[in-house]
Amino acid sequence: MSMLRFNDGMTINTDGPLRVIRKSDGYYVVGDGMCMPVDSREEGQHYIKSIKEDGVDYPSTNYPAGRRSGGN
Repeated sequence: MSMLRFNDGMTINTDGPLRVIRKSDGYYVVGDGMCMPVDSREEGQHYIKSIKEDGVDYPSTNYPAGRRSGGN
């Protein structure tokens, strides 16, 4: 099982299919071994749909501070 463990005690299981979860600090798309913060459940569902329908690659983690994937 793939688990992310944070210093504040929060854990996130990244196994299984892509899905949106809500933690105390916000929403995340998790699954397939990845974890990505999103602004809302709707944004997360849209991202998952894009991956499944369009074959969109997972976003790079090399974005400048404050910028998320999909934005220009």
